[in-house]
This record gives sequence, structure tokens and C-alpha cells, in this order.
Amino acid sequence: MRTPLPSSWWLLPLAALSLSACSRSSLAPGSRFVRCDNPTSDYSIAYPSGWIANSPGQIEPCRFFHPSPFTVQPGTEEPPLAVSVKREPLSLQEFIQGNTGPGYDVLQQERVTLAGQPAVLLELRTTDESTFLPPGTREYVYAVSAGPNALVRVGTLDVPGLDYSLHKDVVDQMVRTLQLH
Repeated sequence: MRTPLPSSWWLLPLAALSLSACSRSSLAPGSRFVRCDNPTSDYSIAYPSGWIANSPGQIEPCRFFHPSPFTVQPGTEEPPLAVSVKREPLSLQEFIQGNTGPGYDVLQQERVTLAGQPAVLLELRTTDESTFLPPGTREYVYAVSAGPNALVRVGTLDVPGLDYSLHKDVVDQMVRTLQLH
């Protein structure tokens, strides 16, 4: 005699898939996050509680986030850290045009809404024509409109010493906490 399956039998395979997906990332859903306020650039964002945000000082607060201690030298280029957040004086359209030209191969482009504003997710790979990064470098970045000529970008880079896959997951989680003031 066969035993009938419960009406929710189909949830078991989904639960197994969910558990296996979470195990590859150290940031499972429900992980604790800490809010960081940047009054200079009028935003706040949450980051994983075990991570470190740059201290206010010569660099505006809540600009860089990394899972281990780091130092940012004032006046230097953006360091290779897990996540960077920055307000820029560009419209969303200018940002998209400037990051999808000949210096980049667009791997992913998706229009989304974040913090109640139009936004775009771009995953890019630099070409030989890139002026900022070595050819072949991947970048994963969200740009969120913060007014007619302003946006906040949240992103990570695929550079030696960084876990690009994990940091993309962190960026996805962090950007959902972004608040514009």
C-alpha cells in the first residue's frame, strides 16, 4: 500500500536547494548587519556585522567595507577592498553611457529600483581600451539615482586577493539596505 504524500511535499526539494545555496556563502539570509551613516554624501547603508567600515577622518565615512582590517591612504586611488560605496555627480544615464562604451564588455545590465529610485546593475569586464583597470578585470556595480545629477554606486572588483563571488553576494545584500537622505 502506498502512503500518500503530504500536500507540501514539493517544499522539500526547494528547502534542500536553498540550504545548499546558502552554504557557499558566509552570509546566509538573516545574517546580522550594521548600519553606517555618511552625512557627507547623504546616504546610509548596512554592512555585515563581522566586517569593518572605514573610519571617518580624511576619507568620508562608510565609503569602504572589508572583512578584515585595512588602511586607506588619503589621496590615493581606490584600494582593492571588498566593497566600495561612493556618491558621484552624474545622472544615471551618464553613468550607464560611461560604463558601457568601448572600454568595457557588458556581461550583465539590468534596470532595477532601489531605495525607491531608478537604478542599474552592471557587471562589466574591461577591454584593452580601458583607461582605469587592467584588461579582463570584472566589476560588479549598482548605480542608484540620487537626484537629477547624482547617484550612489555600490560595487566590487575581481582582483587578486578578493573573493569576487562572495563580494558580489555582499553587494547584493548591502544595496538593498541603501537609504538616501
